[in-house]
Amino acid sequence: MAQGRTHRPVARSEGCKRCEMCRLLCPDLAITPDPGSGEMRIDLRYCKGCGICAAFCPKGLIRMVSEPGEEEDVG
Repeated sequence: MAQGRTHRPVARSEGCKRCEMCRLLCPDLAITPDPGSGEMRIDLRYCKGCGICAAFCPKGLIRMVSEPGEEEDVG
């Protein structure tokens, strides 16, 4: 878990149009396209859990969930 992160993004690839908005807006550069499938992958080693990707996904395919040990889901 990234230090201080209370929530992490969970993305559904089904329905993704690969606009790469999540990748372009990620301040941690934690989102990259998979070389084989082209699907966006979130590298949780670098993600700080800011939620920008979830907030700006035009299809609403990314949601923030509590890290293990936290209380509730967000978004």
